[in-house]
Amino acid sequence: MIGFEAGLDAPVLARYHRDAVEQMIQCVEERVYCALLGPRLCGKTLLLRYLEVNLARLLGWTCVYIDLQALRATTQQAFFSDLIRLTAARLHELTGQEVPIPDETEASSVVFRAFLSDCLLAIADDLVLIIDPLEALPTDLVQALLTSLRAAYMDQHTQEHRVTVIVSGSLSLATLTVGESSPFRGITRRVFVGDLSESDSQSLILELLAEYGVIATRPALQKLLLAAQGDTYLMRRISQRSAELVGGRSSPLLRSRDVSLAITRFLSQDVLQYAPLVEAVRLIEEDPDLLECILRLMEHESMPRAALPLPLSPDIDPLYLTGVVDRVDGDRYRLQNAIYRQFLAQHFTPGRVGHVLAMAGRWDAAIDYLEASSLLGNRQAHQDLLPATINSMYASQDLPQAVHFLRRGLLAAFGVGETQIWYSPPHENHLTLIGPGDLSLEEDSWTHPRILVSADRLEARAYRQQVALRGQEGEVRLVRAIPLRIPGSKPIGVATIYDEAASELLAEQRERDMQLAGFLNQAARALHTVSLRRQELALAGRVQANLLPIAPPQIPGWQIAATWRPARETSGDFYDFVTLPYGRLGIVIADVVDKGMGAALLMTLSRTLFRTYAPDYPDQPEELMRVVNRRLIADVHSGLFLTLFYGVLDPDLGALTYCNAGHPAPVIFLPGDDQAVEALHRTGMPLGIAEESEWAPAYAEIPPGALALLYTDGISEAQNRSGELFGEAQIRSFIQAARDRPVREIQDGLISRVYAFAGAEPQVDDITLVVLSRDFEAPSRRRLRPVEGGRHIGRVV
Repeated sequence: MIGFEAGLDAPVLARYHRDAVEQMIQCVEERVYCALLGPRLCGKTLLLRYLEVNLARLLGWTCVYIDLQALRATTQQAFFSDLIRLTAARLHELTGQEVPIPDETEASSVVFRAFLSDCLLAIADDLVLIIDPLEALPTDLVQALLTSLRAAYMDQHTQEHRVTVIVSGSLSLATLTVGESSPFRGITRRVFVGDLSESDSQSLILELLAEYGVIATRPALQKLLLAAQGDTYLMRRISQRSAELVGGRSSPLLRSRDVSLAITRFLSQDVLQYAPLVEAVRLIEEDPDLLECILRLMEHESMPRAALPLPLSPDIDPLYLTGVVDRVDGDRYRLQNAIYRQFLAQHFTPGRVGHVLAMAGRWDAAIDYLEASSLLGNRQAHQDLLPATINSMYASQDLPQAVHFLRRGLLAAFGVGETQIWYSPPHENHLTLIGPGDLSLEEDSWTHPRILVSADRLEARAYRQQVALRGQEGEVRLVRAIPLRIPGSKPIGVATIYDEAASELLAEQRERDMQLAGFLNQAARALHTVSLRRQELALAGRVQANLLPIAPPQIPGWQIAATWRPARETSGDFYDFVTLPYGRLGIVIADVVDKGMGAALLMTLSRTLFRTYAPDYPDQPEELMRVVNRRLIADVHSGLFLTLFYGVLDPDLGALTYCNAGHPAPVIFLPGDDQAVEALHRTGMPLGIAEESEWAPAYAEIPPGALALLYTDGISEAQNRSGELFGEAQIRSFIQAARDRPVREIQDGLISRVYAFAGAEPQVDDITLVVLSRDFEAPSRRRLRPVEGGRHIGRVV
């Protein structure tokens, strides 16, 4: 690699981010796409501008810098038209070459790809395209741009000259640019403009102060370092503010109190306009797991990674991507500097945290924080308590969970600590105790958790008469049975409330009782909604189950088993077997990347589309994928997508022609003692993301004695109490040990192993599994002959 010398004449940022510059130069040399990621105002643009000049001088390549902030288009056609125009103008300025510009009414991602090829032909050399900053674009245009650039990357594999792309974005765009579902996944190298080390931070502060002719005392320097270390822009801002305070004095000495005053002014006047912190708050408030991690780090100087309640991806570290967290000692995290700590402590008050968690649906934690804030006298938090409780009930998965939140609301807002909630199932003549009651209440409720509506019990009488009734008042407490009523219909149940004997004034007690009655009426609606939803989901789940094959196909010389274990009533997973011409079998397994009814509907539509079109493409799975993908994008506008594996099996040959749309790689366990396996990796993007997506066909062979395993990530990503994943290694280890058993035993054994690994942890994702085994007695009668243009991408590992 050509060396990068960051001498004294280089910009300050280039000298302090030498590693990032060197990595980008290496990407250009190796013709690898590059995503430069960093916090806002970290100097990415200055680095890229410096790199643009250095690439032209050091490597002699043509570098075109595109400033996306100069584009104002909001439609794809206008965006690509402007992008083509700017690129052509800059290229002409650099090389003198004219590149034909297509009519702006024809501009599209496909036209842009063709235009890039024309650029290479015009300059007869490699081209470096620097695109900065991605956050200037709406998300849909970023997605369209990355998809087009990926297609250009694939187009140019066989060309002499190539376009190498460097895109720049804020840390919040990391998932979009290099995440699992990103168009750039697998073709792009990430380069982070990281935080400065403590020693580099000190050097930079001293350099900045010297520019202003200021000399810092040791305490002042230490305070500056603690306040702003790691953040180059923040160090410059606080150093400048501090130097201004010294400017009117005869002595150039900067003291600790000057730095304290500069920090106070920044926090009171500038911080809400400071983009990195504004972006960090947005990221944190969008992810309640991140918020909980930040709250814990606010309480501790540093914490080990394992103690933080956030699954950390090996590809993307969401904590680091907030821009306010620093990694120390390899596996520990801390807030980066004192200013960040002070600002976050001021911003995330209990009331704010409760509000954010309520918006995210973390109801238990939200009610905790709102209650704590209410006890501190925050009237807004007190007003938010009851709506948060009702919303939590509507969002509940089942009646016991809804009742849990109802009881929490009664305790937090009304101080009612002992309650029982009785529910009347539709078309039944009894009341059923829902969820845990209070151990201190009547023992009869525990031994007899049902009450006949006709019984002579306080709850039954209140239900029949549809009025609140009071029981016999004791010395310490009284009991009331309050019907849970919905206007226009009979009650859906009864709330039994054990209250302390009245100590308030009569007017206060009446006001409290009115609020309590109104709250219980709203709660009744929520309970009724949850009950209806459960009934509808159960029906939808039965319909989904009926769409799956009744039994695997029976093929001589083969054993096939399949299972489907939804985590909820409905599922986004499915599998299917499609009979194709010439004795072939289509095998599909898929996973919608979401949960709930939307995922279930997309699963149903996808299964129908595959069954409809598969016979039309019996030996072209890539064409089937294109057709289904276009139909999904045309018919579904929810933003949902799915990973999917589709293979066409020739049972006589043991030949499998397939496409893998971002799905966990199926594995072929080959016969023999060497325990070799072949992984059938992705050949394209998930379905439903981009209309122009393409999938390359690939080929594998399942020889006699081999076993193939297809599964969804509900197996590999099953978690135990410690947050550990079951993982592919355990899957392969189990199959290798059990491969000689019948496929049904292998299937049941693997599922049992997953459940045993998870222990008491609930199943959070759907599980689907297909196992195929080819008998030793069924040798190939024909040799595998892939069709022209295909490729074998299975990899023996």
